[in-house]
Amino acid sequence: MNLRFTLLTIFLLSGSLLLSAQEPASRDTFDITRHTMLFPQPPQQWKFKISAGLSMVKPPKDLLENSYQAPLVNIHMIFGLPWNLSLESNLTTIVVSNQLTLGPRFSYLFKNFGVNAGWDVGFIYGQLRQGGFDNNLQAWIHYPNLAVGYKLKKMSFTIKGELVFVTKSSSKTGENEVNLSRNFLNGGTLALYIEQRIHKNKVFVIGIKDNYEKFYWPTWMIYTTFNRYYHIPELSFSWIL
Repeated sequence: MNLRFTLLTIFLLSGSLLLSAQEPASRDTFDITRHTMLFPQPPQQWKFKISAGLSMVKPPKDLLENSYQAPLVNIHMIFGLPWNLSLESNLTTIVVSNQLTLGPRFSYLFKNFGVNAGWDVGFIYGQLRQGGFDNNLQAWIHYPNLAVGYKLKKMSFTIKGELVFVTKSSSKTGENEVNLSRNFLNGGTLALYIEQRIHKNKVFVIGIKDNYEKFYWPTWMIYTTFNRYYHIPELSFSWIL
């Protein structure tokens, strides 16, 4: 009897420990759609999300005499609205070059597939007042965009394309205006973003982007010298806060 009781007790304890070990996984209700920034989906109404990160850019050597990698700091914000709408904003800066964009999105989710369309308006401001320079630039750029994505439970993949229209730009040296351009198609971009759950509800984003443009705004200092399209690769990393 004692042996049977002992074996039964060991069996029940083992079963309890096994069930206890499995319970956290069964209670894991994480869904990537509630925690992404770039996967196209209807947002949570009246909810605000933000991410912060860096982008590494390598301009072509013939665009800059000494090609280098320039880290850009990026803050991305989303505010959810009714009717599958959202308002998105990006602030990107490398001190001498700065861009602030703002625009609406309409999103639709069907099972694991998502799509959204939007139109961003960006304001560019740059100034260079070191080494004897006294230059500044102001520009307005429009970005009509479309994104499609596919999600798993803890990961999502998004492809985003956009056109780039410069509607107004002016560059000055001291008090002299040296350039004024209006209303032209500047090029386009194509990007792939992967969003992955890292820890608990924290999600990390990796992006690979090709900027095919004449006027690449972080290099505004040499904009007036060149008039051709360039492929400018961009690698980005961000953390959803």
